[in-house]
Amino acid sequence: MTRTSQYVDAFWEPDFTSTRGYDILTKRNKDIRKVSKELEEYYKERVKAEQNYSKAIQTLVRKLEGKEELGDLGKALRELKLQTERIGRSHEEAANSFQMLYNELSKFNDEQKSLKQQVEERTKSSQNDKLQKYKACMSCKDKYISKCKEKEAAEEGFNQARQSVQITSKELGKAGKAKEKADEAQQQADANYRSSVQALEASRKLWEKEMEDACNNFQRLEEQRIDFFRDSVWKCTNVDSKACVDHDEGAEAVRTVLQYCDISKDLQEFIDNNKLSGKRPEPVVYEDYDRRPIQGAPSRTQTMRPPQPLPPMQHPRNPPPRPTDGPLISLDEVDEHYSLARAIPNEEYSYARVFPELKPMGPGLTVGSQVNILKSYHAKGPSEFSVEIGQKVEYVREMKGGMTQVKVGDRCGLIPTACVRMGTTTYL
Repeated sequence: MTRTSQYVDAFWEPDFTSTRGYDILTKRNKDIRKVSKELEEYYKERVKAEQNYSKAIQTLVRKLEGKEELGDLGKALRELKLQTERIGRSHEEAANSFQMLYNELSKFNDEQKSLKQQVEERTKSSQNDKLQKYKACMSCKDKYISKCKEKEAAEEGFNQARQSVQITSKELGKAGKAKEKADEAQQQADANYRSSVQALEASRKLWEKEMEDACNNFQRLEEQRIDFFRDSVWKCTNVDSKACVDHDEGAEAVRTVLQYCDISKDLQEFIDNNKLSGKRPEPVVYEDYDRRPIQGAPSRTQTMRPPQPLPPMQHPRNPPPRPTDGPLISLDEVDEHYSLARAIPNEEYSYARVFPELKPMGPGLTVGSQVNILKSYHAKGPSEFSVEIGQKVEYVREMKGGMTQVKVGDRCGLIPTACVRMGTTTYL
């Protein structure tokens, strides 16, 4: 079976009155608008989330002062504050980027919606014109056939009257006038029928051209949409990657400062900046009044206990060095877009083709199901079928207005939904 990649070759049916191809394309457009609105809402809410997170981070930073901390640990705290401010600004930039994506997508969706509405209106107009001319043509055809039968009956009556020996000249003249009148009516009906066929053929050609244009326009709009969505989602992931890289760079800057943090060094710096004489106060002793020293005699001195040195501190271990195999993610800035590079080989990236999931049509019925006729029905138009109780037909789909499209042999037509049943279950 030959596969086709063009809309203009894929959505046709031999049934002149069928609108299934057009219905499939318009349903696809409705589904696409839903997806577009979902992505547009995602960007809108992402802007709010990034803005709220940025404000929360900036508020949190103002509470982190760390002025009283000294040495390398104080530097690390100040670096933490600085890098946290940078992360907050990064998320503010991310919010601006998502706002731009939202604006671009919103504008693109509006343009696509306007173009698709124009295509649908133009195609639907030609399609309605085709159906109206088809009904008019079928009516002229029925009238033409009726007049032809009347002409044949009038001719037969005239011939019988002319051959009869008992008929009068007046009756023969009356039969002749009836024959002439029937002949004129037949010729007029024939002219009307020919004219309606020509009008219908012109309408069919116009509809076919409009349908071809609609298929080409729908395919072109779909190609533009897929290309735009692919680029937009790629930019979205680049914004996330940049935010993650900014986080990692900020954490790395704080870790770099912490690697040089030495407990002994920080303690020594505090001592050097705030140390006193280092002499301890003399012991407090009891002085007996009666045994107080005689004035002029040498006073008793007390030996002072020398200050004890502080116990040695165990030198802290530095944090293990980070891996040097290269960054998990690196960014190359090309055409104002961020692209992933050197993290994963390029050949591991590909675009997946997504096809919509096919759903069964009708209430529990699928195309091609064999159904029984519950009640008889006589066709009231050329697009309807006459069916009898117990007759089996092939289900196609359920239409609006209480009608169901079925297939008998190679033809498709409409019958009331109330006439259809499957097994013992009746579908209304």
